[in-house]
Amino acid sequence: MPGNPRLQDRYPNGDGIFTPLRELSSAELDAQIQRLIALAQHHDEHAQALIEYRDHVFDRSRHGR
Repeated sequence: MPGNPRLQDRYPNGDGIFTPLRELSSAELDAQIQRLIALAQHHDEHAQALIEYRDHVFDRSRHGR
């Protein structure tokens, strides 16, 4: 995919099997998009939890617990 440098020519499915992007159907692309969106949301939730933990721990440590 020369038009988008962030995409690779071959893309892994949910099982880690790489398939050329041109061979994926619209439904397969939609499934990949939904899987990546869900994964991004999970990562965001994890990052927010870490931020809350960090803020809680460092806030207490600054004030002598």
